[in-house]
Amino acid sequence: MIGYGKLLLRDYGERPESAILRTDMESGPAKQAKVRSKVLVSRSVNIDYSNTEYGQFKTWFNGTLGYGANWFYWTDPRDGGSKLARIVRGEYEAKAYVKSMGDELRWQVSLTLESWE
Repeated sequence: MIGYGKLLLRDYGERPESAILRTDMESGPAKQAKVRSKVLVSRSVNIDYSNTEYGQFKTWFNGTLGYGANWFYWTDPRDGGSKLARIVRGEYEAKAYVKSMGDELRWQVSLTLESWE
């Protein structure tokens, strides 16, 4: 359902959680060790929706996603692969706008996705 809108790449970004445990030492460099075999990656996502598409998003979010609690598949623009993802804390922000006077009302939805790398 996220895919019905237009993904805005200008603010798209990834932030993987650390797979490292770091321990500072009294002297010398800190010790580091890998403690996870896979990590969650958070992705900042902005989607542009028409007014109708935004209504469909809200229906999907509230129903199928259980207000953002459930996992879903989405296409990652970085590699084109299908990834299982969820919306962090079930939170999004939607801002209404029009491109110019007389144009259709549009919505920009900002959210953070997380998925396994």
